[in-house]
Amino acid sequence: MIYIKSSTDINLIKTAATIWKKVRVMLIANTKVGVNLNALDEQVAELVASLGATCSFWQYHGFPKHLCISVNDELIHGIPRDYVIQPNDLITFDLGITYQQHVCDAAFTIHVAPTSDVPAKINVATQAALWQAIQVIKPGIHIGDISHTIANVAQAHGYTVMKDFGGHGCGNYLHEDPIILNYGKPHTGPKVVPGMTLCIEPMLMTGSDAYFIDPVDQWTVKSKNHQLTCQWEHMVLVTTDGCEVLTGEWHDS
Repeated sequence: MIYIKSSTDINLIKTAATIWKKVRVMLIANTKVGVNLNALDEQVAELVASLGATCSFWQYHGFPKHLCISVNDELIHGIPRDYVIQPNDLITFDLGITYQQHVCDAAFTIHVAPTSDVPAKINVATQAALWQAIQVIKPGIHIGDISHTIANVAQAHGYTVMKDFGGHGCGNYLHEDPIILNYGKPHTGPKVVPGMTLCIEPMLMTGSDAYFIDPVDQWTVKSKNHQLTCQWEHMVLVTTDGCEVLTGEWHDS
């Protein structure tokens, strides 16, 4: 079901987004070589609780941590673990915030202590796919227009997209319709209307879109060829003449 948000819904979602951005500031400051992923997960849990919210992913379908942290060949759903950050790591943080039964969901990627420009290239390409997709969002377009834009940008940069996971509606619940795949045909799918809140979520892969789910933790999605992957995600509110990015203001490269 596609939920068109009321003014009350929108105000609460925006509050959740404000909290999300405060957590992002903390993660950017604390993500350094030598830091343990479990420590970052604990810091997120503490900060979110202090701001009067909860982490949406905690125990969601049994997910055991407060946010997803995916490193290098891990595309999505990485479980924070006893891993110490290394130079040149490409780390994606995907976080959901629930505030008074309303949800913000978004993700960003940091290239830590670069020693090579290879991670930077896929990071820049993924951001380009995200922002170009956001630029097409306005009332009257179709979801397929967003999906098509993401795939075109990824291909132009020499990458492929994950085809089995993608973006989605969000706000009243963590995952809502419509599904927003990272490939598609223009002028297809549901029509975009004001009041929708959408998570645009490009997921780029190197060389192949083949993947597997870690058989041990049964969550982490990894590239089958173990090449670099990258995910970015912004949450947007569709307005009468375009869209408002609720989780914007910071770019990595």
